[in-house]
Amino acid sequence: MPTLPDESTGTLSALTVQLQVVTQALAAAQTQSEVLDIVLRPALKALGAIAGAVLLIDQEGQVLRLAGHLGYDLGSAVLWQDSPTDTGTPATDVLQTREAHYFEHAGALTAAYPDLEARTGAVAAVASAVLPMFLDGRPLGTLVLDFKAPHTFTPEERSFLRTLAAHCTIALDRAGNLHLLAQRLEERTRRSLEDARAQQAFVAFTEAVGSETDLPVLIRHAITVLQNHFPGITVAYYQKEDRLWKARFWSDDMNPELAAFISAGLPLETPIFAQVVQTRQPVFTDGWNADQEGVALSGAYGAAANYPLIVNGELHWLLSVGLKSALKWSEAQRGLVRAIGRGLNLALERAQTAQQWMLQNAELQARTRALEAFANLTRDLALTTEPLLLIGRAQQMVMSMLADGAMMYYEPDGERWYCRVQHGTLHAPELQAAIDTGLPYAETRSLLIPWTTGQPYFQTVYDHTLDQTAPLTGHIAASATLPLRIGGQMIGVLAIALFHQRSWSSVDRVLLETAVQSLELALDRAAKTRTLDEERVALEAFTRFTQQVGSETDVQVLVRQAITLLEETCGADVVYLKREGELFKAKMSSPLFDPALLSRLQDGFPLKQSSLALILRDNTPAFIDHWDAEAQWILESVHFHAVAGYPFFQGLEMQSVLIVGLRTSAVWTDRNKGIFRAVGRSLNLALDRAQQTQILREQRDALAARTQELAVATEELEAFSYSVSHDLRTPVRHMLGFLQLARKSLEGKLDTRSARYLDVVEQSGGQMNALIDALLHLSSATQQPLRPTVVDLNKVMLEIQNTLMPDLLARNIEWEVAPLPPVWGDAAALKQVLIQLTENALKFTHSRDPAVIKVYAVDQDDAWGIFVQDNGLGFDPRYQDRLFNLFQRLHTAQEATGTGVGLASVRRLILKHGGQVFADGRVGEGATFGFSLTKHSVSQSP
Repeated sequence: MPTLPDESTGTLSALTVQLQVVTQALAAAQTQSEVLDIVLRPALKALGAIAGAVLLIDQEGQVLRLAGHLGYDLGSAVLWQDSPTDTGTPATDVLQTREAHYFEHAGALTAAYPDLEARTGAVAAVASAVLPMFLDGRPLGTLVLDFKAPHTFTPEERSFLRTLAAHCTIALDRAGNLHLLAQRLEERTRRSLEDARAQQAFVAFTEAVGSETDLPVLIRHAITVLQNHFPGITVAYYQKEDRLWKARFWSDDMNPELAAFISAGLPLETPIFAQVVQTRQPVFTDGWNADQEGVALSGAYGAAANYPLIVNGELHWLLSVGLKSALKWSEAQRGLVRAIGRGLNLALERAQTAQQWMLQNAELQARTRALEAFANLTRDLALTTEPLLLIGRAQQMVMSMLADGAMMYYEPDGERWYCRVQHGTLHAPELQAAIDTGLPYAETRSLLIPWTTGQPYFQTVYDHTLDQTAPLTGHIAASATLPLRIGGQMIGVLAIALFHQRSWSSVDRVLLETAVQSLELALDRAAKTRTLDEERVALEAFTRFTQQVGSETDVQVLVRQAITLLEETCGADVVYLKREGELFKAKMSSPLFDPALLSRLQDGFPLKQSSLALILRDNTPAFIDHWDAEAQWILESVHFHAVAGYPFFQGLEMQSVLIVGLRTSAVWTDRNKGIFRAVGRSLNLALDRAQQTQILREQRDALAARTQELAVATEELEAFSYSVSHDLRTPVRHMLGFLQLARKSLEGKLDTRSARYLDVVEQSGGQMNALIDALLHLSSATQQPLRPTVVDLNKVMLEIQNTLMPDLLARNIEWEVAPLPPVWGDAAALKQVLIQLTENALKFTHSRDPAVIKVYAVDQDDAWGIFVQDNGLGFDPRYQDRLFNLFQRLHTAQEATGTGVGLASVRRLILKHGGQVFADGRVGEGATFGFSLTKHSVSQSP
């Protein structure tokens, strides 16, 4: 331990000298005990204390522990003991308050902490000083000094103690760091030695195995390296099989009975194995217990280890090591086991990879052979698009690579499987007959399985019970059935039957699957080629028919052109039948059409009797190969070998049909199908065009007649309105004139009641004049032609307000006019509309103070809505449809004056603009009237 330098005196105080002495000594201190001795001894001497202690917080920060003390009787209890940081002792409280506590007189400490002596079993000193120690704001511990006599701590002494506590804190932190550094250095050195040994073991194993990929050799090398580093150990290699861990290799020192036991297999639930599988990490078991671990006959071992061997993410192997000479694995031993296990794992991965490469190489060679064969086949068949011919050549190519057998291609049809193409003989006439007849769909499972799953089905040993032909297939040893697709759609199943047993290796499977894929590509190419040919022929037929008919709309001409084109391109007999009630009757036919059959069809033929009708109901063309006249109930068509029909619908019902019969072929070729579809489609479009033309012509004629009728009616109505208005005005004028004469002649002679009667007559006459004026105005406004232009509605509203303002000076009116859009229309007419709506709003708000008039626009996507809203009398919304009718009023004359013509005028003017009118309101809540004008009209502005 460093010694304290001699004290020196001079101008400095004794306490300052002591601090210098302590600081110099702490600089050389390296351990906690040295720091505590250097701090406590000078403190006791400088202040005359009898004892002192340092308590430090543990690493968890939960307990304050006594780290060192000086001056206390070792045989007696000490007041300053280990205690949790939250127990409320002087040593813990100063850490909470971060301030030193000084107890200067006898009883001061026990007065502050009455139960402290009882809790500790010790007697408190007369005086004590307790100071907290903090490092970077973190509590470190407490420094305590005890005195046997009362002691008053001067400011200098308190400063000395605070400085001493700070120096102690720094020194303890430095000593702790030095201790931690030493521990880490020692641990690193130990690990370096263990890693070096493990690395040596790993290198030794790696050098021993080299590039070896044979599994038994690799395991033997691992056992040898482990036994060289662990004399007397036992090693075993386990493989998972049939839900058991079975030992496949083990070291020579293993007890034969134990070897037999573990080679028979241990359950997957065996604890040592289950833990490895769960964690996928090495498991080291100290204090081996054979009964507890579930491994009988292994009681001679004291410790065991199991290392998981994971290849391609799967755990199927384990390396197990047993120690007889020890009950516990050291870190060095664990490192050696991990090193050998890691080396063996890498070697197994390399062996697995090498095996996979060999297998992939073999598969690649098989795939290459298959592709080369199909490349040659493709060149040979470049000019053919016949599917069955392609399949037959593919069967020939595949069977040339396999043993003796036969290959068939099946397609499902109804409830049976039919063989379309076969290569090779089955050497069983009865079996061949059954295949030619068709195999039951559901009972032939060797075909059903690949058809329903979409996956190849290989049988190394053919299961005869799968198929109904079991008694006939005893000589078949192996089979394979593979689904065949075109454009992703299943079309059939390829079946291979071999007469000698064959284990379908991955190479065989790759070869067959590659062959099928190549065949599918060839079939897809052939199908697309046929489709292109058909589309080309159809396009030519469509173009030719279109050119011939042009814009013709006569049905007979259109049908005749279609018949002629089909006769020339397909060499067919053609007839066109049209619906009459429940019968279809021939209307036109080709010149050489059989007279007897034509007569039968002209009399009328119910298509329901023929299977052709059932197909045509789907509104698609129908093609029937191998036509059977008797089965189709048309004996006169016996000279036809193939028939097709193209339906023409109106709505959901077939109205006519074009039927074609072939005399020289029983099968429809793709070319003829394409031509017939194209001509039928073209005729359908032409017939539809003709029908639409006829409908439009009839509608046009009807519209012209209706327009003429409306023009005449409008002229008569306008003349009537004008005549009535003038004819009515004369008698009203006479009535009012004579009424004035009567008033003058009777002036002063009329009583009150008689005068009121004359007033009513005069008012009624005035109302009648107003109605006549309104009618004349309405007639004049609606007869005026529109002069459309861009109208600034903001300017129009300003003019209306200025015009009406003199008559409204006595009323309190609030105008709320929002910006209005420019619209396309007749300026005078639209101004009249807004005047009518504005005056209407003012009229029905005469009783409101203030009257609120709002004018605004609403964007309605393709139109502008212009609205005038008021807070007036409103109206019952049930009658809003009547508001724009002539002479319709929903209020009494006392509520509001008017003629009932204004809104009708608004409606007529807006309708002339192509717009609409609107009204909305509630009784007593005001009303909103508006109209709409289309936006696109604005673009017509010059």
